[in-house]
Amino acid sequence: MIVGTVEDLGLVPEAVWDDLVLSIKRDPRAQGEAIDKREGLWVGRLRRISAAKLRHWGFPSLVEDAESVISELVTNALLHGKGDRVAFRFLLGANVLALEVDDGSPNRAHVNEADPYDENGRGLFIVSALSTLCGVSPDGTKTWCTFTIPTTPRRSQ
Repeated sequence: MIVGTVEDLGLVPEAVWDDLVLSIKRDPRAQGEAIDKREGLWVGRLRRISAAKLRHWGFPSLVEDAESVISELVTNALLHGKGDRVAFRFLLGANVLALEVDDGSPNRAHVNEADPYDENGRGLFIVSALSTLCGVSPDGTKTWCTFTIPTTPRRSQ
């Protein structure tokens, strides 16, 4: 994983086609306590919103991998994040799709090596395998990944 931010990708404003940021309000909970059902519903909502955006812009081939990555990043943020919100960002540029989640936690995300029978611990490995590039902000609060997109969108009419 690379230390940096989505802004470090160097996208000039005119190369950005779509930039959406949504915040999920979090209720305080004890460490290890399950995610609140209302918060957990946001994982599916963000997947659907992102899939609709990718189809709108003409990139349906990115939908499946983007949905998988969104599930991993947002679920990790809800489980392990600190603070009263989780922010999700969908940034589509001329040649890149960037997904970013800010969980408010200074604990740096890292790729685990899970045993074959472990039920958890593969999230960032999956993100790394599906995306072109992934990273974490220097302060540890944001985890992001990118996908290279085709040079010409097949935008639906």
